[in-house]
Amino acid sequence: MKFPIRTILVCSLYFFAQRVDANDLNKKFIHLGWDIPNTAYLRQHWQGMEANTPFDGVMFYVVAKFDNNKRASSQAVWDTNKWEFSWFTDVINDLKQCKFKKFTDNFIRFNATPGNIDWGDDAGWNVLFEKARICSRIAKQCGIKGLAPDFESYGEPQFKFNPESKRTFDETKSLVRKRGRGFIQAISSEQPDAVILSLWLNSINFRAGSSENPDYVLIGDGYGLLPTFVDGMLDALPPSMILVDGCENGYYMDSFQEYLQAANKMRSWSGPAVRLVSPENRRKYIAQVQAGFGFYLDMYLNEEGNRYYFPPLDGSRLKRLYRNLSAALNAADEYVWIYGEQCRWWQEPVNDKWFKNLSKTVGKGRLWEEAMPKITGVITYVKNPIEFAQNELKKNSLTNIAINGDFSLKAEKGNLPAGFSLWQDEKLPRGEFLFDQTIGNGSARAKMVKRGCIIQKHKVVPGDRYYASSMSLSKGNSVPTVMIRWQDANEKWVRWNDDKIFAFQKATGDWQRTDGVVEVPENAVYLVILLNVASQNNEQDICWFDNLELYKLPALF
Repeated sequence: MKFPIRTILVCSLYFFAQRVDANDLNKKFIHLGWDIPNTAYLRQHWQGMEANTPFDGVMFYVVAKFDNNKRASSQAVWDTNKWEFSWFTDVINDLKQCKFKKFTDNFIRFNATPGNIDWGDDAGWNVLFEKARICSRIAKQCGIKGLAPDFESYGEPQFKFNPESKRTFDETKSLVRKRGRGFIQAISSEQPDAVILSLWLNSINFRAGSSENPDYVLIGDGYGLLPTFVDGMLDALPPSMILVDGCENGYYMDSFQEYLQAANKMRSWSGPAVRLVSPENRRKYIAQVQAGFGFYLDMYLNEEGNRYYFPPLDGSRLKRLYRNLSAALNAADEYVWIYGEQCRWWQEPVNDKWFKNLSKTVGKGRLWEEAMPKITGVITYVKNPIEFAQNELKKNSLTNIAINGDFSLKAEKGNLPAGFSLWQDEKLPRGEFLFDQTIGNGSARAKMVKRGCIIQKHKVVPGDRYYASSMSLSKGNSVPTVMIRWQDANEKWVRWNDDKIFAFQKATGDWQRTDGVVEVPENAVYLVILLNVASQNNEQDICWFDNLELYKLPALF
């Protein structure tokens, strides 16, 4: 089946930290499902697909017609039937009409079906390699990231050793490694910088890799020859290419611990995945093989009693999905592929046959958002909380609760903007924080501040989520940041590990902007915003803060 103040002086320790979130780490969600598109569908619908779904890319298949409507499809390539590159002119034209913006990482699905090539058949394997070469040429010409091999045996058990063959296990492994080399050589001849997003690699054989004698297990396993094929791929892998072990068993994982343990098994020098690699290839494996995960949406849709079922978490199955998808993304190096069967993501069904076959299922071929309301927002939030927040802002459904967020009011006493208090490091020379009416409709100005901040706090409830944003204008050596911290009912600092700091980035003109999303941790009663500045050494080092925004986000579940 195919288809995550001690004292307020502490704030100074974070002045030079950078914001780190899923987007900065370049992690991505890739779509796969029974609603897999072909290139003709992509050409017609790519804009709506990007606009209405939470993905960073899709797996799709290429298909060509030849000789009286015979079909050549990358969903069934693993045989000795020859292809011609000229058959795929329409495929290339389709893809070149897709001006992808959001879908940055797309992959051509490459299925090991029907899987009936004899390991000793040089001519047959050369035919397969030519198919891989053709798909890679299409990918290179059309800006596609690479191939997505699926080694599952939907037809013949290609990667299971046949004890009735005339070859020993070791003799067969020698041939298998040769075929793995040829497979990667074919791909790299056209696309040496490809990403190969496999739905599984050595993760399917953790049991063997954990054994004192892996071959003793592999000789009888359904995918016992796959580690040797992977070893051959590593033999020929150019330094510019990445392999991803997509760990389809991620479908069944149900905690942060399970995902982290699986990632460790894929990455660790002493882990079972690496133990299945020949010693000469282990450094290359560590450097160029990523840990990824498959994630099965139907686990959260199927009814109780189904083999593929996860129950609610605190009364919500979406909450369980959120926790597990967060765990998968956290543990993955870059890619999580999200798979579904009974529903669709695209407004138009990919074909009538697929749609009709789902009429008796729980999903009934509906849109996922219809079958599981709020699922799009949950997936978006896991991947990019800021994108989720900005989508909510576009709906005009949120209210800025920051006090004097436009800095238009001066405090009745003192020289600060209304709604703010002040802290500076008493061990250093004091600078000045002042209300400045000359910038915009008003702003907060910091001058000669070695280490300090202006502060605003809001009463909050654990579990709620907030989106915060601010603008800054700096001159000289000023280093502004925004920090969010937590206090208990007695206004004592708590949950220091949940402090968040957001660095300013270029926005409009000389102004910079920062934004971020936080979740209120347990035991927190107050959300405290610190507008920090540091490193101002002379009269020319000046910083202004303006347009502070704080929005409570709607509940995810």
